[in-house]
Amino acid sequence: MPFTHVIFDLDGTVLNTLEDLARSANRVCTAHGWPTFPIDAYRYKVGNGMQKLVERFMPAEFAGDGALFERVLSEFRTCYDLHKEDHTAPYPGTIEMLDALRSAGLTLAVLTNKDHAAALPLIERYFGAGRFAVVQGHTAQFDPKPAAPITLHVLEQLDAAPERTLYVGDSNVDVETGHNAGLAVAGVTWGFRGRTELEAAGADFIVDTQQQLVDIALGR
Repeated sequence: MPFTHVIFDLDGTVLNTLEDLARSANRVCTAHGWPTFPIDAYRYKVGNGMQKLVERFMPAEFAGDGALFERVLSEFRTCYDLHKEDHTAPYPGTIEMLDALRSAGLTLAVLTNKDHAAALPLIERYFGAGRFAVVQGHTAQFDPKPAAPITLHVLEQLDAAPERTLYVGDSNVDVETGHNAGLAVAGVTWGFRGRTELEAAGADFIVDTQQQLVDIALGR
């Protein structure tokens, strides 16, 4: 097999979280009397962590207001925590894909820019406790993806060689994340961003189905 380990992004890759993220953000906007956005617009607001998401939905006139930003970030985290399971679900075929990879002997992990405290319960709720050897969300200890240190930290926890590890995601951030740490990257077209962005970012593989991903990971 070409790979021994597969590290997955979370939002837009194994879980469709877009509606819950968007509705939570819009609830905060409405509470402040700010404009809201269509759910589809959030495809390009998410992906760089919750701090960046808040920056992107706050009106530009409040840029630089640190106290307001921290308050809004706290409000969003609280709101999302209450609503993160309203509409979220694994993409069809994801559970079967993960189990096929594990049955073939690969070790799986998750690396996401979602806050670590928000990522862990979602993984447990939708995937159980045993499918992923490591789940790493954003913490104050590391800069968010695509900076390499957090990815290298996950590799160290897994005792995984970069050249035998595949990173899987749905955005240009994910392609940069993998490449910055020396990993091959498979971009999935079923996520938030789509094929055009993944091709432009230089993904090593682009896959349209979960079975295609299994075949790549197993060298078929």
